[in-house]
Amino acid sequence: MIVLGISGGFGHDAAAALVVDGEIVAAVEEERLVRRKHAYGQAPVHSARWCLAQGGIRLDDVDVLALSWQPTEQPDWPLLLHESLLSHPFFAGSARPAIEVVGHARAHAAASYYCSGFEDAAILTVDGQGDSISTTLGVGGGDIIDLQQEFGIGDSLGFFYLALTNHLGFELGEEGKVMGLASYASPSDFPLPFDLTNEGYRAIGTPRNGSDPYALYRSVVAHWRGWCERTLGPPVRVSYPLDPLQSRATVEVQLAPPQERAAATGQAILEQTLLHLVGLAVERSGSRRLVIGGGVGLNCSANGVIERSGLVDDLYVFPASGDAGTSVGAALSVSAASGQRPRRPVESAALGPAYSDAATADLVRDLGLTAERPSDIADHAAERIARGEVIGWFQGRCEIGPRALGNRSILADPGDAGNRNRVNAIKGRERWRPLAPSILGSAGHEIVDTHGRAPFMLTACPVRASAQDALPAVVHVDGTCRPQFVRPESNPRYAALLQRLEERRGLPVVLNTSFNVAGEPLVCTPYDAIRTFFASSLNALVIGDTVVLKQR
Repeated sequence: MIVLGISGGFGHDAAAALVVDGEIVAAVEEERLVRRKHAYGQAPVHSARWCLAQGGIRLDDVDVLALSWQPTEQPDWPLLLHESLLSHPFFAGSARPAIEVVGHARAHAAASYYCSGFEDAAILTVDGQGDSISTTLGVGGGDIIDLQQEFGIGDSLGFFYLALTNHLGFELGEEGKVMGLASYASPSDFPLPFDLTNEGYRAIGTPRNGSDPYALYRSVVAHWRGWCERTLGPPVRVSYPLDPLQSRATVEVQLAPPQERAAATGQAILEQTLLHLVGLAVERSGSRRLVIGGGVGLNCSANGVIERSGLVDDLYVFPASGDAGTSVGAALSVSAASGQRPRRPVESAALGPAYSDAATADLVRDLGLTAERPSDIADHAAERIARGEVIGWFQGRCEIGPRALGNRSILADPGDAGNRNRVNAIKGRERWRPLAPSILGSAGHEIVDTHGRAPFMLTACPVRASAQDALPAVVHVDGTCRPQFVRPESNPRYAALLQRLEERRGLPVVLNTSFNVAGEPLVCTPYDAIRTFFASSLNALVIGDTVVLKQR
């Protein structure tokens, strides 16, 4: 069976995924191709077109177009998206496949459960809302997902955290900043604004009435913003100075200890409520394996608390746990219904476009760039990093999800404490935000305290005392990091780089952050990488087996 999964469309995080006979052939976010972060209001025409090309098929060959959203107030939405997508010139003259709408929460659950490799698991999905559902508890067994309990918009943990994000001066999509800020303070002590019971949980005092979910969403967020102001203090004042080199407004947010304490408090509330839900999911399912889906699954700190709680033995979170990943989940859900699903765990997010070493070398030559092609690209890159350079690293297939995992990365020496500020400055990020390490898998458990496989930088865990002093640029203020364990079988060139770094620096670890600058999506194509390299203060760009340099 050939299934094309679609997410976003008229909302955000449009993406497409191609699943053939239960295996993920391709998946890419529309933002990576149109270069507009989150691709608001964009039908995933470019991503769908690329996925089909990657599979060597046409739209005529697709059996089912799987959609991951069915707004109750727009019953004709699947048809509208179908027409918006299929009327595009890319697909002119193609036969139109059947449509199957997969519930939004089910698509989140499917992405994590079917990619986990587990034969049974407790399931928890947590996000803002989709199809008027914010949270689900369920169980997976074999090819079957049973979502046993749903919670509505009024109980949304995602909207609670969004309101906290807004309170601190940040916008939708910047919740990760709150998570990083939370580690700088201890939470305040006051009554939990959620009622936790054996039947589930319930937000206290939130609006619950209204047929329009978007109006209800705004009311719920407004309630929580009021709660933040009453409980945590006045909201942060945001200023918008003009950037003289870009002629557009930038955002400035001044933070102080009260804001750090507010972030810590909100994070603690989220973690306490999630632990309660995890306990219920595990008890009801009878399984100590847990999968998490939905945007709240990107909260690495909460995932770390869950992993260390003693409630679960194994935890899996899909790397694109947010809405873009529902393209994969929708396709897998339809495929699994016919008995076709991945049988091995998906531990690589490299599902997007790739470019051959020869093609990238030709492009560099055609553009007249200063470049060299060393005989051992991993060794050459390791030498540059070891002597203090910050490099762009562009290899293989583009990752899906918000984390760069060694294919579209900015890399630096984690042993130089100054590299945290330096890399954050290159990317235009706040100085206080943490950066993460990639670690050779064979050494991972000696460096960080986790019992997980850590393939996706989605779980924060303590750095062992023996390694903290050696890795100051990637150890957060609370002594944790969110590691990626790199294994040669899934990313041989990146693993070779780590091995060469171990020879020079003593530990097979590199500081790894996404290859982009503030406000832009992760680079996808060689052109994106070259533009970003020359528009930043990166020292070198390693693209395929070619090293691009700046003339001096």
